[in-house]
Amino acid sequence: MTLMPDKNPLRTGGRTLLAATLSMMVAAGTVVATAAPAAAYDVRYETNTSWGWTDSKTPDKNNLNRPGDLPVGTWKDAKGHPHTSRAYLTFDISRYRGADITSAVLDVKETAGADCTTRPKVELWRTGPYTAKSSWRKPPADLALVDTRQLTDQYVCPAPRVEFDAAEGLRQALAEGRSTLTLSLRLPADLEQDPTLARKYATRAGISIDFNFRPGVPTDLQTTNGTACTTAQPYQVVRSASLSGVVHDRDLNATGGRDQLTVSFAAWPVDQPDARIERTDTAWDGDRAAGRFDQIYPQPFEHDRTYAWQMRAADSRATGDWSPTCYFRTDFRGPDKPPTVTSTAFPDDREFHPGVPGDFTFAANGAADVATYGYSLNYGGEKTVAAAGAGGSATVTLTPRPGINTLRVWSLDAVGNRSATTDYDFLARDVSPIVNGRLDEIGVPATFQVRSQLDGVVRYRYRLDGDPERTVDAAADGTATFTVTATRGGNRTLSVTGVTAAGVEVTSTRQFSLPTEPKISATVYEEYTTGGGQGVPGVFTFTPRLPDTVSYRYRFGDQEATVQAGAAGTASVTWTPTEAGWVNLAVWSVSRDGTESEPATWFFGVRDLLPGISSDLYRPDTWAGGPGQAGEFRLSSEVPEMVAYRYRFDGGAEQSVDADANGYATVGWTPEQGGTHTLTVRGVTTDGTVSAERTYTFLVDDAPLVSSEQYPKDTNSGLPGVAGVFTVTPQRPGMVKYHYTFWGEETKTVDAAADGAAAITWTPETSGWRQLTVIGETADGTTTQPREYTFTVREPKPTIVSYLYNEYDPQGGIGVAGAFRFDSELPDTTAFVYRLNGGPEQTVAVTDGTAAELTITPDRGFRNTLTVRARSASGELSPEASYSFVVSTAPAINSTTYPYGEPGGGVGVPGVFTFTPGLPDVESYVYQFDNGPEVTVPAGADGSASVTLTPTEARWYPISVFAIDKAGNRSNYAYHWFVVQG
Repeated sequence: MTLMPDKNPLRTGGRTLLAATLSMMVAAGTVVATAAPAAAYDVRYETNTSWGWTDSKTPDKNNLNRPGDLPVGTWKDAKGHPHTSRAYLTFDISRYRGADITSAVLDVKETAGADCTTRPKVELWRTGPYTAKSSWRKPPADLALVDTRQLTDQYVCPAPRVEFDAAEGLRQALAEGRSTLTLSLRLPADLEQDPTLARKYATRAGISIDFNFRPGVPTDLQTTNGTACTTAQPYQVVRSASLSGVVHDRDLNATGGRDQLTVSFAAWPVDQPDARIERTDTAWDGDRAAGRFDQIYPQPFEHDRTYAWQMRAADSRATGDWSPTCYFRTDFRGPDKPPTVTSTAFPDDREFHPGVPGDFTFAANGAADVATYGYSLNYGGEKTVAAAGAGGSATVTLTPRPGINTLRVWSLDAVGNRSATTDYDFLARDVSPIVNGRLDEIGVPATFQVRSQLDGVVRYRYRLDGDPERTVDAAADGTATFTVTATRGGNRTLSVTGVTAAGVEVTSTRQFSLPTEPKISATVYEEYTTGGGQGVPGVFTFTPRLPDTVSYRYRFGDQEATVQAGAAGTASVTWTPTEAGWVNLAVWSVSRDGTESEPATWFFGVRDLLPGISSDLYRPDTWAGGPGQAGEFRLSSEVPEMVAYRYRFDGGAEQSVDADANGYATVGWTPEQGGTHTLTVRGVTTDGTVSAERTYTFLVDDAPLVSSEQYPKDTNSGLPGVAGVFTVTPQRPGMVKYHYTFWGEETKTVDAAADGAAAITWTPETSGWRQLTVIGETADGTTTQPREYTFTVREPKPTIVSYLYNEYDPQGGIGVAGAFRFDSELPDTTAFVYRLNGGPEQTVAVTDGTAAELTITPDRGFRNTLTVRARSASGELSPEASYSFVVSTAPAINSTTYPYGEPGGGVGVPGVFTFTPGLPDVESYVYQFDNGPEVTVPAGADGSASVTLTPTEARWYPISVFAIDKAGNRSNYAYHWFVVQG
């Protein structure tokens, strides 16, 4: 399906103009994607399914779907023989059955015209179908003239698009129940034989159809949720009316968009139809819409009254039919008395009674409409029980908790209206068995003693959750002993139920948490302590909690392994650390059936037997310092007997330093070159034992040094065109070349001299901030760290700043002085030479370092140009700087009656407004009062003008005005706002 226009935009309005726009987008190959289905905007473009034409020269020939264009009118063949033809286009219209047709525009492409200077009328007819049997002699039956179109000379010839109004033809065909529409193009009968009027059309045509399906009748009507409404007596009785129904609409566009429907609900008392109440909702096709009468306050429906209701749906164009009428009767009042509660097991006597299951009886208390009772014990979940007939009683069995209990009971009528609530309070004594004992380990038998708080207990049933239940007889005093062995861990519940000879049961429960992780013990490396050291082995022993353990999975840090268990289920592993630090050991036991325990953990520290080395300046991961910059290195040890350290830098001679009482020592060292360096240290204990050595590798910044006399670092110096020499000095030996880059330029290379130094000569072309980056390289290709050297090239031209005048916005005026500041970056500047608009040169001395402040008065309106050069003490002049600014030419507006921005005058009080010129030779003024029409007034000899204006309302008023000089130049606008008092 393709969207195309309804009609030519010249002939139609807004909605069809949108369709035309869509048509042009499709024609241009534009694809419009939507993020989600839009509303069902029902304009569809139907292309013809077949075509044909008739020919008077061959009256029996059928031309169904024949290639080539469609001839209309009288035309001549190659031999000059005349042919008279009519064209036929057939469309499938089955999808529009039942739709309201707003418009239908046929568009065809004219491919040829015998004479483009004459534009004939072309008729559009609705006919019978053009079939394989149709011909000139047996043409489709003419059913109705649909439209006539005659193009004007404004259209190109042949016209790429000719439109006809086919709406009435489409409506007639649908009304007759047809599934196809055939339209015929022909010339009027009195013109059909004129060969100069013949036309040809493309076989491909389309109709833009603007249509809409009227929403259907709602279905599945419900007065209360989930229950179909009643349309005949006996009517539904409800305690709350939640009117709803499912709505239907066939409109669906190509992107899945649907119409949003407005759903109307109407309800009224059957005995008072004029007391009608209406509500609306919105929904989509297939949705359930709700009337929401239950959200009206106060309640619109009265108790014990019969109501009728209907609903219908409407889209933006049409309204559907009302649904069948539903009826209901209201019942808003529950039983008028609260129920009574009685119990022989738990009478309301403020005495404690054994906390065993007991019966409670609910009675209607004289309310004849009771159908059900609701109840909750101790504010728990609400439950219901049916009454024994209307107004009857009901009995429930409940097990109370020890202590105070509250039973809340209410009655309900047949539709669910509740009565008032009765609270029945009673006391229950805890008679559950008392269970003593503990369950701590899997597979270890645990003995429990149980004694009864209820007379007459003869036996106990007990079980661990998930295990078989067992029974033990009670002794004469009601006690018993039993043993429980847990076969699995986790959270376990032991239930013990005492049973009397009469079958009364009372239950106690105990909760236990049984760990499944194995136990860990160790030599050398105790949990949460530091011991051993690199190369010192430790033995770790695993003892199971899970039964039938056959192996252990364990992990030291991130190194995982498995060990088989012995006959007793235990296992030991010997582990030797290679590094110092804290270690986490995790262990899982594995049973024969594959069950794996929770992990046990053992967190311990491995003592560092090697000296510790650190430095704030020289670190392993950061380039820092440099040749000649001293660094301090701290030495330490976790071995308590450490008294001295032996050390050497870069493999040099070993030196010694004593440790303090805490085992700390400090050594200093100054590198002579950049790059990677090492510090190797061994510790010495009290007994003379020397530890293994530790090597500390650190980085000394080897970036080359850069300096320049002409362009010192981080200064404002030099000038464009002034060369600078940048001297590069190495920070490590072996430099053979340097790669350098000035910011924004390509990288270049300079060779190093024998001493590793180099010189770079560079001439800036412009002023401003610069950065030079230099990287050294040795003969083996090793590169240094980069050195970034920043500086600023001075600007030779002075800078010009104005505090009033700027380049774009008209400010000030002719003769209005403005403050300016001239500033130079040249250090020997003593004065500035300037001229305004090419006038005479003037000089101003510096007043603030190399800057000067002054006032300049423009001598003309509109664009002004100020040029400035800095002058040195020797009289040299800098390059010229130029500053362009705009001087306002707006006239001034003054009024004594209505001053600017203030209240004055009054309604009907005239005010005189005087315009004075902002540029010379003003000839007239053009003003607007209160955004009205422009009015022109001549200027007087002095260039001013006055107008009298009378406001008619008490409010703000604006006036705008501009001047015109004798040369026809327009000034800038002036604005005047004032308030009329009222």
